[in-house]
Amino acid sequence: MENAVRKLQDHRKLYTIGQVLTVLKPEFGDLSPSKLRFLEDQGLVTPERTDAGYRKYSENQIERLRVLLTLQRDQYLPLKVIKEYLAELDAGRQPLLPTASPASLRRGQRFSTAQLKAETSLSDQAFKEGAELGLFGAQPHSSHEVEIAFALVALEQFGIQPRHLRGLKSAAEREVGIITGVTEPVVRKKAPDSAAKAGHIAREIAERFGAIRAHLIAEAVEEIEG
Repeated sequence: MENAVRKLQDHRKLYTIGQVLTVLKPEFGDLSPSKLRFLEDQGLVTPERTDAGYRKYSENQIERLRVLLTLQRDQYLPLKVIKEYLAELDAGRQPLLPTASPASLRRGQRFSTAQLKAETSLSDQAFKEGAELGLFGAQPHSSHEVEIAFALVALEQFGIQPRHLRGLKSAAEREVGIITGVTEPVVRKKAPDSAAKAGHIAREIAERFGAIRAHLIAEAVEEIEG
């Protein structure tokens, strides 16, 4: 019987982190590997592990991610509330769907420093270093800054601190400089669609930069893997 069960388990479809991103990123554009690992660290999702230690997600785990990401995006709920809701579901109960209070329904998702730290578990020291580096501005913070905080928390487990990222930020600033140089002439035309056209061009260039960067890093990772 055990062998039969094991064979059934082996034939379940399991997804790598990259495949999970392919499935979910069309719905949740800001989803990243670091955020997936953070959600795992917080006990919100529990991927399986291969013998080599790689994460594998079942279809049930992907659906769980879809639920919690939807609650976070549409209801602006803190992860603690989402975790309690999922725990109730895991226990076989049928809890009421949690909703955010009117005061917390902020279009544009702006966060105080305290909220940013509470949402991501970013330490005071890491926030201080990140702010000194220019990764965080004055509050209220944008959703982009929250994603940066998620990434910093995930990097911390490898001993990587914000102060180690100066080169990364400098490279990003150089990319922004190139993008600005291309889009400024478009904006200066002051045509009705200038801003929209410049934004489209900026995103196109940013995606190409990201693709090149990702492939360069992937090549290095493949060499590490042997």
